[in-house]
Amino acid sequence: MDYREFEYMIKVAECRSVTRAAAELHVSQPALSRTIRNVEESLDVKLFDRSTIPLSLTYAGERYIESARRILMEHSRFMKELRDITQHMTGKLKIGTSHDRAAYMMPRLLPHFFKKYPGIDVEVLTDSGQKLTEDLRAGRIDLLLLPATAVTQGKQGESAGICAKTIYTEEMVLAVHSGNVPPSQRIGTNSVRLEALGDMEYFLLFQAHAARAFCDDFFKRNRIRPHVKMEFTSNISCYRMAAAGMGVAIVPFLTTQLTDAGDDVELFSIGEEGETWDVKMFYRIGEELGQPELELLRLAREIFSCERLKRFYGENAADQSS
Repeated sequence: MDYREFEYMIKVAECRSVTRAAAELHVSQPALSRTIRNVEESLDVKLFDRSTIPLSLTYAGERYIESARRILMEHSRFMKELRDITQHMTGKLKIGTSHDRAAYMMPRLLPHFFKKYPGIDVEVLTDSGQKLTEDLRAGRIDLLLLPATAVTQGKQGESAGICAKTIYTEEMVLAVHSGNVPPSQRIGTNSVRLEALGDMEYFLLFQAHAARAFCDDFFKRNRIRPHVKMEFTSNISCYRMAAAGMGVAIVPFLTTQLTDAGDDVELFSIGEEGETWDVKMFYRIGEELGQPELELLRLAREIFSCERLKRFYGENAADQSS
């Protein structure tokens, strides 16, 4: 069975263009067109409607692509199972996450992982939570590292074929230019009152990003109508704009660790108890985590739970908890 053939046909269906699919697959357009023609001739059926722009699937093509995706996912599951049985730890692991999270998590996580599994080739793909969730469901990635708000949860999530294991809890903090929150709006020294948030101007991510979904839900729960000053594709951009004094941003604590804003920015917990979200490892139901995937989960929990403790309880908390 030629699994690469399935991958080629799926890519053409996703791109709806032979030219674009060939570019993403790093093959020539004539070679890809030849593959499509050979498949259609062997099945004696047209899979693509070439009269439409962009290219579209026929009904037979839709069924072919559905079956191709199921076959590739079952093949991936079997190869992982075989890998664990034989202890021949080689293969490829595709991990999806956001751009900022990749910059923060991967340098801390992957060196430890490669020491134990040097034969596993890891590929990290970055995009919005919405796009990566689609990639996970379609079998284009194996694991997804994102906050829970980025992926459908609960019974609806399970029916969509996705389940998750929690890695750690992370605080969402309010980033404000130093001195811009007066004492009357503070709770103690490290928290800001909820009623003060309605008067602020916000830098937020565009829709389809996890942090934006979190902020929209937070504003809705607390009946806050935010004045959105500008939208970005990166939490780091929101954070830096807040540090520049042009507004405020609600960002994951990890964002504050990715860039040095010096003394120009203060970080506040939101309300008396603060706001947090769970960062999780998502995977498809029916594809149980193998030994390398479980080791990646263990390492992530170990590394990032310590960093969470540093934010909540001080720099010495991680040492004291061991």
